[in-house]
Amino acid sequence: MRAKYSGGRGMDQISLDRIVQRAIHVSTLKTRTYSEIARDPNALVEAAIVVVAVAISTGIGAVNYGAGGSVSGIILSLLGWVISSAIIYAVATRVTGTPTTSGSVESLLRTLGYASAPNVLSFLGFIWIFGGLILFLLSIWTLVTTVFAIRAALNMSLTRSILTGFLALLAAAIVRILLSWILGVDIYFPI
Repeated sequence: MRAKYSGGRGMDQISLDRIVQRAIHVSTLKTRTYSEIARDPNALVEAAIVVVAVAISTGIGAVNYGAGGSVSGIILSLLGWVISSAIIYAVATRVTGTPTTSGSVESLLRTLGYASAPNVLSFLGFIWIFGGLILFLLSIWTLVTTVFAIRAALNMSLTRSILTGFLALLAAAIVRILLSWILGVDIYFPI
């Protein structure tokens, strides 16, 4: 299925089939797909679609917990995705990077958006008894895809990508706590 959108430079097309294929390849850790997404400027809108799909799925999965405000949940997920990418980029370029570290916040946005793809299954979180276990396993899976995304987007070694992810997770937790305290809302950070 193809949907047309007006990108910044004329009329482009987004293929939902391509988004699904890329999401599957990212979820199964196909490194070539991560590199392709990191270099493809058109993948930014696709990655945003993945983030929105994950936000909707998460909202469905949390229905037993009284989760509401799906529109605000989508907006907060998109905001969390952007903030996470900025935090990871800052950690990678200022703390864990090397002279060979390259890439941009945009390439991180693209790869991290797709790296959240396993969480599209978070709608299963409503399943009594097993929901928590499913969500825990999805978190681990997404942690792995996030490390692969960092590695591809910033041309880092696996060890440095893991270290970057860990330090960014700590920084994101602090930012999340501060924003929750200041704004009174919980922002989902996909790292």
